[in-house]
Amino acid sequence: MRRYISLFLSVILIASLSSCDSNSDDEEQQLTEISIGLAVPLTGSLAITGQDMRLAAEMSVSIVNEDTTSKISSVLRLSIADTKSTADGTKEAFEELIENNIRYIIGPYTSANTDEIIPIIDEAGVVTIAPASAADGLSEKSQWLFRSALTVDRLIPITVKRTHDLLDYEYIASLTNQADLFSRNATTMFLEEVTKITGVRYDIKETFARFPDDVLPQMDSQIRSLLNPLQPLDAIFFFGLAPDRLNFILRAHQLGLRNIPLVIPVLSTSDIRRAREVIPESTDGIYATQVWVSSSAHPTSRNFVEAFQERYSVIPNDFHARTYASMSLLLKAIEESEVPTPTSEEVRAQLADFRNVDTIYGPFSFDANGDAIYDPVVGIVNGNNIDLIPN
Repeated sequence: MRRYISLFLSVILIASLSSCDSNSDDEEQQLTEISIGLAVPLTGSLAITGQDMRLAAEMSVSIVNEDTTSKISSVLRLSIADTKSTADGTKEAFEELIENNIRYIIGPYTSANTDEIIPIIDEAGVVTIAPASAADGLSEKSQWLFRSALTVDRLIPITVKRTHDLLDYEYIASLTNQADLFSRNATTMFLEEVTKITGVRYDIKETFARFPDDVLPQMDSQIRSLLNPLQPLDAIFFFGLAPDRLNFILRAHQLGLRNIPLVIPVLSTSDIRRAREVIPESTDGIYATQVWVSSSAHPTSRNFVEAFQERYSVIPNDFHARTYASMSLLLKAIEESEVPTPTSEEVRAQLADFRNVDTIYGPFSFDANGDAIYDPVVGIVNGNNIDLIPN
């Protein structure tokens, strides 16, 4: 009898262990992963910007993975590829991510590099959200490309209107990086807008050429021409990438260009802080048009700033914000697809339908081409930050 009882208990134990193993297997099968690609410049001339973008992307993924109430049931994994601040590096980064079966990518940084990867993402059918690309007309080339930054056709008109309201300028000049797609595009739009204002003269159009791999030019001759015009200038507008902006601010101050208002679209607080580390007063009073500033009173923006400060003990800059906003849009599209691992087509369809989504920018929509629609902001540099100028 004891032998039969022992045998009976053994059968129950084996069945129980088998049941546990089965439940364990089911749990493992339910634990799916979603890989998100990040293609940013971690080396080269734009490396500081790329590191900022990486930090914000890592924070976005961590927040979802740590949130037990998240509607995204899968574990998020971030796959990072270095674009090396070049067009070739950007193409290689996207190809690397696609080869690793990544179907959603945040990046790249510049408009020129965004233009380069359009054939690659079209062929692979990969959803791409570019957080900083602003040159006009790129998103309409591809159904797979979305851009969360404001394009020049939305950013530059408000730049002209608001700065003219504030400065009432009559005689103005510009300095442009002619080798950069965004800068050329913005200058063309700027010319169209200022010619609509009666009484404004725009005779001085200085340029320089710096490709991403080039060393920073001195720009001394261009700045000196702005110092000694035939008629005193009421404002100077600068169009360039982050290294260009920093170089111009410092060199202009060193050469004595201090009493003419400077207007620099998309000037970032990271640009400002780096300039102030060299010459503390060099950024005082610069006018900037931006997509976001850390002083925004919008509740979603305030929550982001608080979360970022709690995690990293610093106030986020606009490249942190741009990347975080792009990640938030992508994650919302993944969440609303309502499947554990949505296809790129399902995510693309969700993004295309976004209208008045709450973001750190405020109400956010994509237009029919995949370009962002929301309100830009205008501010003036005060210390390390940009203070909003009320409408």
